[in-house]
Parts: sequence; C-alpha cells; structure tokens
Amino acid sequence: MKNAWVLARKDSAAYFNSWTGIVMLTLFALVAGIFFLFPLVTYTKMSLQASPEAYAGLKGFSPSRFVFGSFFLNFGNVMICVVPFLSMRALAEERSLQTLELLFTYPLSDFDIVWGKFLGMIRFFFFLTLPTLSYLFLFHWIGAEMDWGVIAAGYLGFFLLGTSYLALGLFISSISANQMISAMITFTLLLGFWVLEWVSSVTDGAWAHFFSALSPFGHYRDFTLGILDRSDISYFVFFNLYFLFLTLRSIEVRNWKG
Repeated sequence: MKNAWVLARKDSAAYFNSWTGIVMLTLFALVAGIFFLFPLVTYTKMSLQASPEAYAGLKGFSPSRFVFGSFFLNFGNVMICVVPFLSMRALAEERSLQTLELLFTYPLSDFDIVWGKFLGMIRFFFFLTLPTLSYLFLFHWIGAEMDWGVIAAGYLGFFLLGTSYLALGLFISSISANQMISAMITFTLLLGFWVLEWVSSVTDGAWAHFFSALSPFGHYRDFTLGILDRSDISYFVFFNLYFLFLTLRSIEVRNWKG
C-alpha cells in the first residue's frame, strides 16, 4: 500500500505540472461555477417573488435540494467529458511514451500499479472538486437554509460517480494503444451509460427498471435528492471493484505473454 501511495502522489503531481491539468482545473472551476449560479439565481428570484410559506406545501422542497440537487445532477453530466481526459494519462500515456515497461521494473506489484494509478486520479479529482466547497459559504451568505443531509448525500454520490467513471477509464487506458484512443473509447462508453438512463425515461415497466438499474446515472440521481439507498451505494462499490479487477487482469496479461 505504501508503494501504491508513492505512485499516486507522483501521478497526481504530474497532472499539476502539465498544461492538461492546469486547463482542466480552470475549466472545471468555471463550468462548476456556472452550473451552481444558475439554480442559485433562480432560487433567489423565487424567494424574492414569494414568501417562504408559498413553498411550504410543496412536498420535498428545500433550498438545499433545489440548488445543490440541481447542481450535482447537472454537473454529473460534465464528468462524461472530464473523466476521459483524466484517465487517458494513467497507462496509455505510459505505453505511448514507452515508460510502461520501465514502471514494471520498479519494486511494485501489479496491485500497487493499479491501485496507485487509481488513487492518483482520485487525488487530482479531489482537488478539482475542492473549490466547490466555497459554494457552501455563498449559499449560507444569502441566508438560505442549509440541509446538510442533502448536501452530504450529493457530495457522496458525486464522489462515487466520479470514482466509478475513473475506474472504467483506467481499464480502458490499460488496453489502449495511445491516449486519444483511450479518451475516445472511455467517452463513448460513458455516453452509452448516460443513454441508458435516457432510454429508461422513455420506456416503462420492466424495461425501464432494467435500463435504469444498469446506468450509473440512474443510481446517482437519488443522491442528488438527498436519498441514501444501500443498493445505490452497493452498485457503485461493485462498479469500482469490477473495473479495477479488469484492469489488474489486463496488467497481468504481460506475464502470460512472457
């Protein structure tokens, strides 16, 4: 585990030392701010035009659910575009730069390599989302009621969705010839998962439930509403473990070929 963490720190530092990482940090902060300001401005206009009692009869309505729920729901879609650029560097870049074999000569097990690469992406992903915590102060500053349960569930769901997408992207990076191919395949697969959620919304009955159960976004939606369901958490845990397992097997293929 110690070796994996050393590799994770090295990889996450590489993001900060590259133009790709800097551009992603800038664009991520900009897009996140826009997606937060839209529901915040809408809520502010609503609160100015009507008294709080006007919304008392609306079931499940709360300022936190309206603003942060909308923010997390919309921003979850952005991860479809962000993750391919994060994950393509993990192993596909090592292969294109011909440093992958050098990595295998280090005192690292296959598990250390996979876990270290995964932790490195998560570490950078954490720094990407860290500025969004400032929205809590802005939300409190305008005098809105803070529902910490909704906010905490939203962040938990966003973290689980992000790590799941990263696990899938890491697997694709482990089998891709270069970075751009890895990014394109990862984007296509994530878009396909998003389409499953859309298909579930236009169908009904057992098929709607089937497509929604397969889609990560279908399980993510409850988190944005402040709902914690063990089945949703279990889905994301399995999703992560499944693609990390596939990545580990992909790395071990080199031993079979040897």
